Formats: sequence, C-alpha cells, structure tokens
Amino acid sequence: MMADDKVTIWESFKHQFSPRRYIIQLAHMEVPSWRVIVRAFARASIVLLFLAVVLVSLYETSWVTVDQLPQNLEDQSNIKAIGTLLFTDFVAPFEILSFVLLASLMGAIYMAKGEDSQ
Repeated sequence: MMADDKVTIWESFKHQFSPRRYIIQLAHMEVPSWRVIVRAFARASIVLLFLAVVLVSLYETSWVTVDQLPQNLEDQSNIKAIGTLLFTDFVAPFEILSFVLLASLMGAIYMAKGEDSQ
C-alpha cells in the first residue's frame, strides 16, 4: 500500500456495512438443532407465563386506598394495619413478589460472578 492509497472513513463504513457481507453470512448460516429450538421455546413460554402472572396480578388486584385502611390515631404510621392487610388479603401477591425478588437476586449474583473456567 502506498502513501497515496489511504482509506477514507466513507470507504471503511461502506465495507463494514455492506449488504453483500450480510447476505454471505446468511447463506452460510447453520440451522440449529431441535434441542436448541425446544429450549428456546421452553424459555419463551416461561417468560410469557411469568409476564401473564404479573399482568393478571396487576389488573385483577383490588388496590387498597388510604381511606380503606383502618385508622389508628395513636400510631400514625399504620404499620400494624398494613402488615395485617399484607398477610391476610394480599398473601398471593406478596409471595409472588418474594419469588420475583429471589429470582432477580440469583440472576444478579450469576451475572456478577461471570464465567470462570473452573
């Protein structure tokens, strides 16, 4: 390559994002095995089931407003009434939330740990 044969930014961009390059990649693409496809559908169905549970619990829950909470003049924070409602009327959403938080914690630990060759 001579000193006059400098590659411009435009030529580099054209080479990097050439449609011909992607067509060649698609032509040499391998079809995944049936096990990979089944795993992908299983994971997608788990995600959709989780999303359905979250959406149903969001839209079907009758949300308690501040007016509906029993008022206690001695304790303005009303922690006892919130705890009573949480463990009587809202046990299922509370348990679902605890499971979601546990799963997100496990995922965060897995992602933070990284991939080791052990």
